Amino acid sequence: MEMELCFISRSDYQIKKIPEFISTEDWLVVNEGGYGETGAKGASTILDHCTKNYTHYCCAAGTGTMLAGIVNRISEEQQAIGISVMKNNTELESMTDKLVVAKKQNWRILHDYSFGGYAKHQPALLQFMNEFYRETGIPSDFVYTGKLFYAITDLVKQNYFPAGSRLLIIHSGGLQGNRSLPAGTLLF
Repeated sequence: MEMELCFISRSDYQIKKIPEFISTEDWLVVNEGGYGETGAKGASTILDHCTKNYTHYCCAAGTGTMLAGIVNRISEEQQAIGISVMKNNTELESMTDKLVVAKKQNWRILHDYSFGGYAKHQPALLQFMNEFYRETGIPSDFVYTGKLFYAITDLVKQNYFPAGSRLLIIHSGGLQGNRSLPAGTLLF
């Protein structure tokens, strides 16, 4: 199988304009963040690689694709929590809900941990990321996973999760974004 990448202009990307020469029958168009049923189905396979005895499944959320995939795989008794990485992302719930197959209600999105918005950060986040790495040896990024780990740590401190909860926190990678930070900002 061959693959050909087709690049579009920034202005076309902003309005989500697909070039006319691309027929969706011959091309697989991958939306931003992998958004869509195919992306959610693919994201659900993350759970193929872990035991499924968790009470809470937690992930960062940009488009809601990964969150929807997780919701589609877990039971009604289990909870899925998405941490929005964007500021004022008012459409995130409806975007996620469109991908949830059985219209389950066992999920929620928390919007209080964006640290200023997508790919934005504040000193408190970078300090947390360094402390988290020092304590766990797990690197995170300021776009997605640093915000996720910060949020879950904060929620644990607030007793958000009932006693005996078993959390799966999904590290989605993305560490390359850290390269944009000045050298020495992060310990890793």
